[in-house]
Amino acid sequence: MSLVMYHAHMYHALPFAGPVLMIAVWIVQLVIAFFIYRDAKEQKMLVPVWVILAILPMFGYLVDVLYLIIRELRPARKTVNPPVSP
Repeated sequence: MSLVMYHAHMYHALPFAGPVLMIAVWIVQLVIAFFIYRDAKEQKMLVPVWVILAILPMFGYLVDVLYLIIRELRPARKTVNPPVSP
């Protein structure tokens, strides 16, 4: 019985911790998705797919790691008309 009372007493002081943590984690996911958007556009990858997958709450961080792995394994894309230096 005392263990249950201790558990209930332990968390009543910070009722906002859960929602604040959830919002902070989601903001971090949005920032990472923004960087994936910029990089996927530059790498000529499927931008909407990667961004949507990166924003998903449960799988976002796994998709971020998967994106980095796929990005490193892909061959470099060459530009059709490279810039000419004057």
